[in-house]
Formats: sequence, structure tokens, C-alpha cells
Amino acid sequence: MYGESVPPAWARLPGARCRAVEHLAKLEGFKEFEALHGLDEEFFQALSIASEVIEVGAGTPLYREGEPSGAVYFVREGRVKLFRSIGGPKPRDQILGVLGSGSVLGLASAVEGLPQSQAATALTDCTLHAVFRDELIGIMERFPKAALSLTRTLAVRSRELEDLVSNLVFHSAPQRVARLLLALATEEGRVTKRGVVFSPSLSRQEMAEATGISREALSRALSRLAQEDVLDLDGKNITILQPAELRART
Repeated sequence: MYGESVPPAWARLPGARCRAVEHLAKLEGFKEFEALHGLDEEFFQALSIASEVIEVGAGTPLYREGEPSGAVYFVREGRVKLFRSIGGPKPRDQILGVLGSGSVLGLASAVEGLPQSQAATALTDCTLHAVFRDELIGIMERFPKAALSLTRTLAVRSRELEDLVSNLVFHSAPQRVARLLLALATEEGRVTKRGVVFSPSLSRQEMAEATGISREALSRALSRLAQEDVLDLDGKNITILQPAELRART
């Protein structure tokens, strides 16, 4: 069947490894995914039997744009960026999202039976449950309620992409930077006496890609916010000193 004999990108890289996990541990892991809450025990048993737990390091591609949709990934731990590459004289990437624990990756292409329309790379060390496409499709056919739950995750992702397009079209570069900073702080920050501190999982280049601007434009926007005491930039760490003011600039 389609994609059955094509190993995902991560499986072809040095250092990638599968971890043998007892069935019960995988079973309990799947039950923690919000997208699967309330489903039948029989479904979880089938999904657990069909899955492998993989551990990949930061920077490891899970799949590349245009390759066969070999597997679907349930993110247990870590953060992953989704992106598309744009060719031409000045090739660049457009980040489509940063997803963390509880997310499901590669599902749309698997359901369509088409090559991956985007790429996915681990931003941090990640632990994921991987289910090969053909096996997951078979499970979805056997459990219609589970198929509906997984379809809802596609609807959520579609809405997020609509929000991204709206953000790129209708907001200025400084507004997009402010919105990105608040989103990263919400996911990765901790509250201190000075403000919300976080060390972004995205590099400065990736932050520029996520907002659709150049690295230089991002640096100017961050510097201006720092000069106005909205942010404090300390190496890789960013502290939002005035969250309300930053939110007002979105």
C-alpha cells in the first residue's frame, strides 16, 4: 500500500532511534492526548499495538516537503516546527506553526494519501508515538468515533493556518513580531518579578521566518521594543517587561 515501504526522514538519519516500550506504557501515553479523550479502550489498544515510540534530537527532520506520507506522529514531549520552503534567487522558509506536546503531525497528508505538503523538524529533543500511515487508516476505518476525533484535529489545524494567513496579510511587521513574542511567552515563558522570561525554541532566523520578515527587520523590531523598555534582551533570553503594552501593539 502507499507509503508502506518508505521510511520517514528521521529513520534515515544517524542517531535516530526507536525505543522499545511496553504495551501498557504506550497505552497510557496515548490516553494523555486531549484529541483522543473519551474514546473506547479497544481503540487505544489497537493504536498502542500499531505504534512505535521514537526519540529524536533537536534539529532532526521528521519528514520533508514532497516525500511520501509514511507515518503520523503523536507528540508526547518536545516542540516541532512545521514549514514550507520557497525557492528562487533568495530561497527561504515560511514557518507554518510550532506545535508541542499533545499535537498530531502528518495526519492531513496521510488521510489524503498524498506526499507531505510541508516539512516538520524537531526544535527540541522530542519523544513521539509514530504510527505508519496504512495502519492508522485501517484503525480509523474500524473506529469511526476515533476518526471523527482525529478529523477535528485537522479542523483545528486548518483554522490555525487561516489565522496565520490573516496575520501575514492584515498585520504590520511590528504587530506580527509582538504577536509571536506573546505566543512564545505563553507556551515557553515563566513569570518572574521583572516580567515573563523565556528562551525561545525558535532561533532569530526562525522567528523572522515565522513572521514573514527578514532577519534584519526582526532585529530592528526587537531592538525598538528593548529601547522602549517593553522587552529586555539578554543573549538568548527574552523578558517581556510590559506584557500589557506588548499586547496593545498586536
